[in-house]
Amino acid sequence: MKEETIDLKYGKLHIIKTSKFRTISVKVILKDKFKKENITKNNFLTDYLTMSTKKYPTRRQLALKTGELYSLYIGAYTKRRGNFLLTCFNLSFLDPKYTEEGMLEESFELLHEVIFNPNVKNMSFDATVCNIVYEYLKNEVKTLKEDSKIYANTEMFKIMGEGKPYSYHGYGYLDDLETITPKNIYEYYKGLLKTSDVDIYVVGNVKSSEIKEIVNKKLNFKTLKKDKGDINLPEEKPTKKIKEIIEDSSFSQSKLAIGCKFYGLTEKERKYVLNIYNLIFGGEFNSLLMTEIREKNSLAYYISSSINKPDNTMLIQSGISYKNYKKVVKLVKEIMKKMTKEEISDELLEGARIEYLSLLTEIDDNIDDILEYYYLKNLMNLDELEQRIKEIKTITKKDIIEISKKVYIDTVYLLKGVSNEKN
Repeated sequence: MKEETIDLKYGKLHIIKTSKFRTISVKVILKDKFKKENITKNNFLTDYLTMSTKKYPTRRQLALKTGELYSLYIGAYTKRRGNFLLTCFNLSFLDPKYTEEGMLEESFELLHEVIFNPNVKNMSFDATVCNIVYEYLKNEVKTLKEDSKIYANTEMFKIMGEGKPYSYHGYGYLDDLETITPKNIYEYYKGLLKTSDVDIYVVGNVKSSEIKEIVNKKLNFKTLKKDKGDINLPEEKPTKKIKEIIEDSSFSQSKLAIGCKFYGLTEKERKYVLNIYNLIFGGEFNSLLMTEIREKNSLAYYISSSINKPDNTMLIQSGISYKNYKKVVKLVKEIMKKMTKEEISDELLEGARIEYLSLLTEIDDNIDDILEYYYLKNLMNLDELEQRIKEIKTITKKDIIEISKKVYIDTVYLLKGVSNEKN
C-alpha cells in the first residue's frame, strides 16, 4: 500500500489505494498558522458548515441527504498541531460498487456543498443558525470546568505554556465567542479558504484519474500555496525551579497534572526513542508509573503519561487522594531519575518495543487509521512505515538512558479534591 501524491494548483492530493475495505474515506485539511483567537472562530465555522448549507439549511435536511447517500458520514473539527491550526473535513461513504453508479461524484458533491456553499444571506451567515452554534459552543466552554481531569490538564498547560500555542485549549474561549457575528464570521470563512494550505487525502479502492478529476471539479480551492513554517515549537532550556500550583475544588478526587519538557533531542530520539521511552515510563499498563505508584504503593486511582512531539512536552496525569500528593510527586521524580541510570529491565524495553511495533503493523487493519497515518506522516515529516519499524528494532537500553537525561519537570499542578477515601 503506497501513497500517490499529486500536485494541485492550491495544494496536494494524496491517494492511498486499497481494496481491503468496503468504504472510501476522505479528509480535507486546511492548515494555517496558529492564533489563539482563531480557535473559537474555527470551532464556530466547523459547527456551522456541517449544520446548515444553502441546499440543506437545516440539520434534518442534511441528515436526510446523508441517508439518501447510503448513510454517508460527513463531519468537521478543528485541531492544533504544534504551530499549526488545522480545520479538517471528514467524509466516509460506501464504495460505489456496493451501491449504484454515480455515488462517488454525489458523495464529493455533498462535501463541496458543506465546504463551499454555506447558508448565506445578504453577505452574512444565517443569524438563527449562528445563535444555535453560539449557544452550543458557550455551553461547551462553560462545562469545561465540570470535567476535573480536562480542567486540571488545561490549567497546567496554561501555566506551563505562558502564552505559547500549547497553553491554549481547543474548546474555545468565551471572550472570543462574544466577538463573533454572522457577518464577521462569514468574512473570516472566506479568508480561511483563501489563505490556508490544502491537503486532500483519499483512501480506498479508487482510480487515481477519476479521483483527480472529481477533486478538481468539486474541491477547487482558490488559495495559493505558501510555506507556513515549521510545525515544531522551539525547545526550551530547563528551568531552575519547578512551578507548583495547588487549586481547591469541590470534586471528590484530586487530579494531578505534571508538565514536562524535552531539551536537546537528536532526530532519532525525537522520531523513535521518545515513543519507547514514553511506553516504558507511563504509556502502557505495565509501565513504571503504573507498577510503582499504583500497583506497588496503591497511591493512585490511575496514572499515565503521554507525549506531544511538536510541542516538546509530556503530560503525566493521575487521579489521587490529596493526602498522597507529595508521595506521588516524589515517586515520579525518583522514577525519572532511575531511568537516567541502568535501572531498566530488558523485559520492559522489549515489551515496549513489541507494543509499539504492534501498533504500527496494525495500521492497515482500519481505513481511518491508514488515513491518519499518512496525514500525520506528511504533517510531521515522519519516515515510511518500513523505516520506522527498522529503526524501532535498533533502540537499546542506552538510548533510553540518554533520552531520560533530556526530560525534565517544569510544572506540577494539583486540583485538590475533598475526599478522604483510601486508594
